[in-house]
Amino acid sequence: MNTSCALCDRARALHASSGWVLETSCWGVSPHPALQVPGWVAVQTLRHTEGLGTLNTAEAQTLGPVLSRVSAALARATDTKHIYTYSLGERVPHTHILMGPPGHGVRGREFLDRLLRRDQSLVDQPSADRTAADVAALLAGSDSAAPETHQ
Repeated sequence: MNTSCALCDRARALHASSGWVLETSCWGVSPHPALQVPGWVAVQTLRHTEGLGTLNTAEAQTLGPVLSRVSAALARATDTKHIYTYSLGERVPHTHILMGPPGHGVRGREFLDRLLRRDQSLVDQPSADRTAADVAALLAGSDSAAPETHQ
């Protein structure tokens, strides 16, 4: 991990506190690091990489299955059919993909614009926390806590 990267620092802290929603040998999934929007997560490499072209073979081979699992868990936990996925790498040069459902009655470009502007009206910390716990339970294969519908 890079010592001067915000997402590397976040990965160290999440690993130390067992705070990942999902952790594999190459990828970590956590609630959106900048905006607590229900159902939005960041999928990031555990080692410092700067874009998809810098992934090693293991990271590249496991990315699709991780995105598929996370997308299915998000869709189930939020009771939605559409999970948006994007990666820009402009603010933080560390490979990460942001994923989540549309919300607040807004979809598509308008929703993503509000998300990118970090519109605080999208934030719902208690709902984001519950949804993250539901997603973690689904990813762990635990159906003991049936996820509620959050949007």
